[in-house]
Amino acid sequence: MTGPADGGGGLVRPYVRTRGLTSPSDDELRLESLVTVAAGRGPAAGELNPDERAVLDVCRPSVALSVSEIAAHLGQPPTLVKILISRLTEHGLLTSATPPPSPEFTLMERVLNGLRALSA
Repeated sequence: MTGPADGGGGLVRPYVRTRGLTSPSDDELRLESLVTVAAGRGPAAGELNPDERAVLDVCRPSVALSVSEIAAHLGQPPTLVKILISRLTEHGLLTSATPPPSPEFTLMERVLNGLRALSA
């Protein structure tokens, strides 16, 4: 697992890259959550680790990307990216919104059957 934090030169465990965190502090952050850069000032470059800077480089203020898209752009595991996004959100640098869950299949099937019954 290589990437921005280690310069691509070896294996670095995810918990090392996240400063010991093993899960995101935001329980609502899912793979389909949409992430954008928050308006406002950013921290000094020395306050962010290379992985956090890489996440900010991928994200844009006007374009929302899902957590899974960010993970794919960075070539990193989604859990690692969720932890990084959660930290950046806590610092006010990113905003995230989780779309509402899709309706259950059985509910959609009942609606469709009801509509079919109306037209008959």
